[in-house]
Amino acid sequence: MGAAMAVVLIPIPAIDFDPTEVAVSWNVLTRLGHEVHFATPNGKPGKADPIMLTGIGLDPWSRIPLLKHLRLIGLILRANSDARAAYEKMIVNPAYCAPIFWDEIDVTNFDGLLLAGGHRARGMRPFLESPILQEHVAAFFAADKPVAAICHGVVLAARSRRADGRSVLHGRKTTALTWRQEQTASRDCQ
Repeated sequence: MGAAMAVVLIPIPAIDFDPTEVAVSWNVLTRLGHEVHFATPNGKPGKADPIMLTGIGLDPWSRIPLLKHLRLIGLILRANSDARAAYEKMIVNPAYCAPIFWDEIDVTNFDGLLLAGGHRARGMRPFLESPILQEHVAAFFAADKPVAAICHGVVLAARSRRADGRSVLHGRKTTALTWRQEQTASRDCQ
């Protein structure tokens, strides 16, 4: 394959990112010939939310020790088989295994930015509240480079400020789906 069409950065937290949002995006981008790099707070490969990989913890009875591994609802709500397969491919990819530090991000080295999300506060809060990432996100917007945001990734973009103090999203339109629309879209894609 020839040179990459675009060089895309996906910053992720150290733990608890959504495996579907990151791995499926990575898989699609790399299949299309784009070069994808990752950034983490500590320069080490991130770890996806184990609940979304296994489904353990998604059932109402998950807090009961003897019933913890009895998965019914969790098997439905966890990342689907395509997402789990993409995640397994992604975590052995050299770019994923050697992420840069968040504070080493140089916007001039990338053509675009993808902000994925996650659901667990313990890992996502440092990502969403990072002044370093907010500054870099603002720089991508200031450079007029494409920025994609999925789920909670939009929160990071919304918290990122332009030079005038307003959110980088001020004056822009963003899209989102309601839960019902997500369910309808999921059914239509199967």
